[in-house]
Amino acid sequence: MNTIKKTTTKKTKTAKKKARSAKPVTKKKAVKPVHIKEQMLKLDPVLVINNAKSLSQDFSLLINSNQDINIDASGVEMIDTAVLQLLLTITIKLRSTNHKVNWINPSAIFISNASLLGLTESFGLA
Repeated sequence: MNTIKKTTTKKTKTAKKKARSAKPVTKKKAVKPVHIKEQMLKLDPVLVINNAKSLSQDFSLLINSNQDINIDASGVEMIDTAVLQLLLTITIKLRSTNHKVNWINPSAIFISNASLLGLTESFGLA
């Protein structure tokens, strides 16, 4: 009768030990790109496409509140086209319901990027 012995190499044993002792991977919580306080939104310094979904959800809450919105864009240091498009969509949607979007001290970067895309007039910054 033939018997087959299972053998494991030293490398395999070491890999198994490491796998057992490894810490579980935890997901980082998404950073909110906006801070809401009584219809006043303060935009974070960096606004990129990764923030768009969260930003859209926050604005949805405010749009449904049926009030004018004040957006503090004074601290914006970087903003990409996707976020500017989202902000334009929100602005248009609010205006269609006879509500205003008031821009509070938009930073030079915000105005410059909006201007490059021809959006300053649409935002009411011109």
